[in-house]
Amino acid sequence: MTMTRSTIVLILFLICRLPGMGQEPVSSQTIEKGYTDALDLVAHRAYGAAYRLLTEYLTYPDRAGSRRADAQYYQALCAVHMYHMDGERMMEAYIDQYPLSPKSVAANYELATFYYYEKNYSRSSTYFAKVDFRTLSREEQNTGHFRWGYSLFTMRKFKEALDQFNAIKGLGGQYGPAASYYAGFIESSQSDYANALIDLQRAEANPSYATIVPVLITYVYYKQKSYDQLLSYTATVLSKEGISSAAEISLLAAETHYRKNDFGKALPLYIDYLDDEARKADRGVLFRAGSTAFRQKDTDHALQYLKASASDLDTIGTSASYLIGLIYLQRKEKPLALTAFENVKNTTIDARIAEESLFLSAKVNYELGRADESIAEFEGLLKRYPQSGHQQETRELLSQAYVNANNFNRAIEYIESLPRRSPAVDRAYQKATYLKGTDYFNKEDYINAVQFLQKSLEVPVDPSLEAEAAYWLGESYSIGKKYEQAVGFYERALGAAPAASLRNDIRYGLGYARYNQQQYEQALTSFKEFVGKAANNDSRLPDAAIRLGDCYYTRKANGEALLSYRKAIQLGTLDADYVHLQQGIIHTMEGRYTDAASELDIVAATRGSRYAEEAMFKRGQLDFEQSNYAGAVTRFTSLITTAKSSRWVPYAYTRRAAANYNLKKYDATANDYIEVLEKYPTHPASQDILLPLQEALNLAKRNGEFDKYLAQFKAINPDAAGIEVVEFEAAKNLYFSQSYTSAADKRGAYAMNYPESPRRMEARYYQAESYYRLKEFAKALELYNEISAESTFTFINKTVGRQAELTFKLGNYDKAAASFQRLQLIAANKKEQNTAWNGLMESYYLLAQYDSADVYARKLLNQSNVNVGSQNKASLYLGKSAMAKGDYETAKDEFINTINAAHDEYGAEAKYLLGEIFYLTKEHKQCYETLLGVKSEFSTYTEWVGKAFLLLADNYVATNEIFQAKGTLKSLVDNFPTQEVKDLASEKLKKIEQDELRLKAKTDSTDRDK
Repeated sequence: MTMTRSTIVLILFLICRLPGMGQEPVSSQTIEKGYTDALDLVAHRAYGAAYRLLTEYLTYPDRAGSRRADAQYYQALCAVHMYHMDGERMMEAYIDQYPLSPKSVAANYELATFYYYEKNYSRSSTYFAKVDFRTLSREEQNTGHFRWGYSLFTMRKFKEALDQFNAIKGLGGQYGPAASYYAGFIESSQSDYANALIDLQRAEANPSYATIVPVLITYVYYKQKSYDQLLSYTATVLSKEGISSAAEISLLAAETHYRKNDFGKALPLYIDYLDDEARKADRGVLFRAGSTAFRQKDTDHALQYLKASASDLDTIGTSASYLIGLIYLQRKEKPLALTAFENVKNTTIDARIAEESLFLSAKVNYELGRADESIAEFEGLLKRYPQSGHQQETRELLSQAYVNANNFNRAIEYIESLPRRSPAVDRAYQKATYLKGTDYFNKEDYINAVQFLQKSLEVPVDPSLEAEAAYWLGESYSIGKKYEQAVGFYERALGAAPAASLRNDIRYGLGYARYNQQQYEQALTSFKEFVGKAANNDSRLPDAAIRLGDCYYTRKANGEALLSYRKAIQLGTLDADYVHLQQGIIHTMEGRYTDAASELDIVAATRGSRYAEEAMFKRGQLDFEQSNYAGAVTRFTSLITTAKSSRWVPYAYTRRAAANYNLKKYDATANDYIEVLEKYPTHPASQDILLPLQEALNLAKRNGEFDKYLAQFKAINPDAAGIEVVEFEAAKNLYFSQSYTSAADKRGAYAMNYPESPRRMEARYYQAESYYRLKEFAKALELYNEISAESTFTFINKTVGRQAELTFKLGNYDKAAASFQRLQLIAANKKEQNTAWNGLMESYYLLAQYDSADVYARKLLNQSNVNVGSQNKASLYLGKSAMAKGDYETAKDEFINTINAAHDEYGAEAKYLLGEIFYLTKEHKQCYETLLGVKSEFSTYTEWVGKAFLLLADNYVATNEIFQAKGTLKSLVDNFPTQEVKDLASEKLKKIEQDELRLKAKTDSTDRDK
């Protein structure tokens, strides 16, 4: 409180006088002077000094009457202003003692005013209520009404406050505008908008309130739904400077535009408001601002506001989260959209949002390649919302999701169960059955492959898939040697307008199907087109050039044939030995014997060639045809002595016999014919040698021996109506009618009854095959081993193939490798050759002879006309060999090659092994991502999925994510379909829990020792 200079001087003067007063009698004049000085001090608000003078004044008992009463009043007033604890009591005592005194009225007013200034509005209003306003001046009345009203206002006693403001709001002056302002405020809070608007407009006319009233007027217009007036008013107000609460005015204008669906005008006003008030903004406002920005495609502001409004999953949060998901979809940020939809897909607050969010969540999962998650959600949508407007699209996407998850069986079952199918669903069915068919094809299960590929052709929605399915049907029938059917499917594939790469595949397959039916003219056309269109790096090109040469050869177009064969050599064919053989044959036909001899010598000298023995035979035949009989004898003798198990040996004996005959060496001639009769009695070469044998014996003067050999021949070749033949054919028929048990018994009985029969080995072969079909592999192998010793047996190649296969199954990999090596040399076709290479690859790998395994893996990869499954397997084994040798970088490259090419079990194993390498090299993040890929990309191969999750648990342990490891293992124990994986998961889980207990015990022990 500020005192003037005169007041300070007065106080000092009075203080200086006080000691003297005690030393002399106080006169009446002096006492009265003290009273008047006290009043003067009160007037100057020097309440402490005044209080002391008044207290002294009141000590004189002779002071009575109105002046004493006034002194008591001013003393109480000073006490109140000095915050004395008994000040208010003193004032109330005065009022009680002098109720009729004018000062009593002033006392209540003074107390009310005092407490008003002290912001003790409760006390202030109490004393204002005691004031008799009629006794006050007009100015005091106006002041009192306002202060009383304001006190009541701050106490939220709006009705009582309004009475006070109403008393003075129309009077103008100092308090009229303020009273109008507060009256308008109260009326608007009580929904009395008409009166509020009048009072607020009156207040606005005063410059002091012109900047603060607009927000209330705007609010009143808003509550009255006087939207046009509001927008007109706010447009004017917001153009002015210094308007208070401009942000709130902008908000109300924005909300008005929002209600009128004028979102373009609403958005900038929302932004104006939220730029200043975002932190305290209501969530409803934030949502409306966000949804407005969403409608105006302002996704940045939309996300900012909607995220702030989505803090709780109530009605606002649910709607906001849904819109956030839609925005992220628009921005192609699908993982973020997925999170938003997943937040509300199960909400019970808004069924429409729940349905839409579930559908969109499923759709986004589908588009992100998370097939399993999308399947679960699409299935849930169909179950929860059977009348959904998304039914058709859901069915279409669900069908495709099954396909993408490699769950072809479920896809096919689901689609076949639908009463009606849209073109999109038919497309999914076409793809699912196609992929299922090719999966079976890669597993060499051609019967099932044909079944599903034909189903795919039943719905030819996608021409490219139709072409693919028809092509693989052609391949399947070709492998089954049903070439006529194969041709039909190859031609359908061509008619479906396939892609250029597939078109050439079809030409190649069609060429072989025609070729194998000896339709060489048509085959020539296909192979010629293939050779003309194929890329230079196509591994099949050399083979096609050979087949083209063969077709020209059958037409006796030797020049074109030789050109094709030479092209194959230039392309680096792996079948160069065959090409040289054919060129030798053509040169022989043309009489170019020197060139022919050169070509045949190349083949004969090629180590490991399956055509070497034929070339040796034809080289001898070439000498024979040139009348070089001595040379022919030498070459036939070389073949007989160096390749005793060759199928060409019986023919070599007969041709050597003919050469010796021309050399007049009749004993040698007869001996060779006798050798054929005795060693190869049922061989075709023995059927026409009786007459030349008889002639040779006569010329050698050994004609007495002929009857003996004639009798032997008759015994070995009895009449076809004989009992032995009947029994043999009966047993054979049992085998071909798939009565394998009976066939095995009959064949065994036949071999015992006719131990010398030339058909004994064939009987043994079918007995072995019967045991093989019955899966009695030990019995079958024993017989195959016996038969394999007969190198000239008609089915020796098939016998050795079975022998190798069963020996491998029994785990005798050394012997298996030897049998596969033999099969490689005697293979009658490329299929048997590829079987041999595959067996050698696996056997050498299991024998840890990795370099040898790699040799045959690369042969399979480089060989044309090898099925996809075999090539995928070869690629996998290159990676496995490198991994076993510790060459992880090479292994990773090979596994990645396999994964990119193979969508079968070999791809699944490669993906798992790649994850294992990352685990071994402590690349735990890559390990995690790779192992999850096994599930997402190869979910149908449960063996590798199970192994992947078991290793994933180990990877979690390695990164100390024990919670995740335990969760993964518990999930396997509870949910995995195979018991083996469940058991392994249970063991790992038990070990982790034991390790945790040991660690806890160790920690507790350490704590006790401290």
